[in-house]
Amino acid sequence: MKLPPTILIQEESFHNAWARAVRYVLRDGRKITIGDASEPKPIRDACVLFELTGDAIRQIENRELHPQFPFQHIDPYCEEFTREYLSQYIEKPDQERFSYLYFERLVMYGDLDQIRCLREYLATQMDTGIGSNRDQAITWQAKTDLGSASPPCLQRIWIRYLGDHSVEVHLTWRSRDLYTAWQVNIIAIIDMLNREVIRPNSCRIVKLVDYADSLHIYESDKEAERVKLLPASPQKQKGLWEY
Repeated sequence: MKLPPTILIQEESFHNAWARAVRYVLRDGRKITIGDASEPKPIRDACVLFELTGDAIRQIENRELHPQFPFQHIDPYCEEFTREYLSQYIEKPDQERFSYLYFERLVMYGDLDQIRCLREYLATQMDTGIGSNRDQAITWQAKTDLGSASPPCLQRIWIRYLGDHSVEVHLTWRSRDLYTAWQVNIIAIIDMLNREVIRPNSCRIVKLVDYADSLHIYESDKEAERVKLLPASPQKQKGLWEY
């Protein structure tokens, strides 16, 4: 039996982190079927850990997408992580709501606003000069999500102060669509964290760790096989090359 691989990707290019992951999962990922009997979904699957630093952080913050990423409408998606959008969303009838909204889970976790807490906890780390490995926000609600057909993919956001106004962010996912969702997920979450937590404390993100238990590409996404590496930011160079 072929076991699902565990892959480490360390990159200073946001675009090539995605492109390399696509290549690796297509080549080494285990073929399995997820979903249920009424809607089986064949995928290639792997456990993947990304470490993004340097220019990759700038590309994320500038909302840059790989030219071959299939979903290019990043601005409307980022709006779903704003308080203005949430205030309108919660007034909608149930039939017009999504199965879950990440930002709703994060800021309306019972009566707790976890994002506001993260901002305050980061300020405490800076004031005391004592780092913490305790400051996190979660989306999982066991009573609602255990056995659900559509529980949230994002599980946890973890933030630590590194000194010199620098911060590292870790994102943990139970499941992730690599080909059509990975880049926009990260851009929207980092955009929200910068606005709500990082920049109000006059800090900057210098390292992002993104971990997925199940990072996958659907067998139906045939265009994924054409994804190429970029020699630089696509906003600087349009040429593509392959390894």
